[in-house]
Amino acid sequence: TYDLLRAARESNPRNADLVVFASQLGAVPQGVPPKRELERIIEATNSFLDVASWRETLGALEGRVCRVEIKGKARGTGFLMGPDVVMTNYHVVQSVIQEKYGYKPTDIVLRFDYKRLKDGTEINKGAEYGLVTDGDNWLVDSSPYSQVDLEIDPKSADPAADELDYALLRVEGAPGDNPLGAGAEPGAALRGWIDVPDAIHDFEPGTPLFIIQHPKGDPLKLALDTNAVLDLYAQNRRVRYNTNTEPGSSGSPVFDQDWNLVALHHSGDPDADLPARYNEGIPIHTILDLLHQRGHDHVLGEQDD
Repeated sequence: TYDLLRAARESNPRNADLVVFASQLGAVPQGVPPKRELERIIEATNSFLDVASWRETLGALEGRVCRVEIKGKARGTGFLMGPDVVMTNYHVVQSVIQEKYGYKPTDIVLRFDYKRLKDGTEINKGAEYGLVTDGDNWLVDSSPYSQVDLEIDPKSADPAADELDYALLRVEGAPGDNPLGAGAEPGAALRGWIDVPDAIHDFEPGTPLFIIQHPKGDPLKLALDTNAVLDLYAQNRRVRYNTNTEPGSSGSPVFDQDWNLVALHHSGDPDADLPARYNEGIPIHTILDLLHQRGHDHVLGEQDD
């Protein structure tokens, strides 16, 4: 049954009925609410969404988010932003970028489609992709985090404009242009990638944010919060929100309620002596501005269907 379900979803990832059926078996990202609950969540927001369309988009996005592993250990989350480009946090792959502890680009594995049931049964070990091995071309661009990010509030300064904690990795085999699953038939759905919306998100306080992530290296989970945004600060280089994350969520895509990519999740409240008060991300258009200045924005995929 699980093999059949997996093959059906790989052939048609946007099918909302298959998403519902898979959720009944526990084979979709944990945190996806049943239809009744989803409608109740949506009623708490300032707009109404078509539930079937919402699920269809989620089904497609699942295949575009990956677990980032270094020497077989889960380190964080990443997501496709073009056929062969994955974005994650700088700090997730910092040891490889800085060549610490003997780590090399060949030690990085990007694992898509990893699925495990709640009882621990693994139903899909996932599709593994490595990075290109042609010189230094594996790292398209990167921007380190700021030491200010490690300070508890009040911060001593704002992060600099080039301290955005991201890394763009070049992936061998262009997974975004490949069908989901092994042995796919001609015409099968392609994996695709996450597009960047034209409009700049305003992060109005109290609005929803959703995060698709691999917390603690687990299979994909979805964190929903309909009263998420707290504030923009640091000259709009950081956004704080309530949406839940855990270690391993670093590098996850952050979406608004219409599944528009709006931020790159990168950290939580650094004050370990108090209960966490916020999580924090980098607004995606701030990253795009820096990529444009550096002449690297062309590596991102064109708007797809």
